[in-house]
Amino acid sequence: MTMDLTMLKTQRKSFRTSFTLCAKKIEDELTKEAPELKKLSILKSQISDKFARLETCQADISNLILKVEDAEQAYEEDFLSAEKYRDNYIELCSQIEQMCLKDSSTKDLSEKRKFKLPKIQLKKFDRNAKDY
Repeated sequence: MTMDLTMLKTQRKSFRTSFTLCAKKIEDELTKEAPELKKLSILKSQISDKFARLETCQADISNLILKVEDAEQAYEEDFLSAEKYRDNYIELCSQIEQMCLKDSSTKDLSEKRKFKLPKIQLKKFDRNAKDY
């Protein structure tokens, strides 16, 4: 049982490293003056996949820790460390969504302003009151 736990923790370490590297790429892209939305979309898909694998591994580890008696403290520490990754994932996804919404709203505004209207011709006053 401890062998399984050790193997899962080693696997989780790899998943966490992969997740952290992808999160760093997203943060770097978000801090750019003009982030590429296509790249952000790709990175979001990647981090979603990495988080899903990390979450599955974390659930297995949590179940094994709960099977051990008197493991309340260990479970709580493990849970808190896993929550940091969940919070980071949610924060990054929210930032990407906000960036995409902001970009789409600016596109809508620029498209709304392109009207071709006829020029207004004002009548000139020729001192004849009948015409008016």
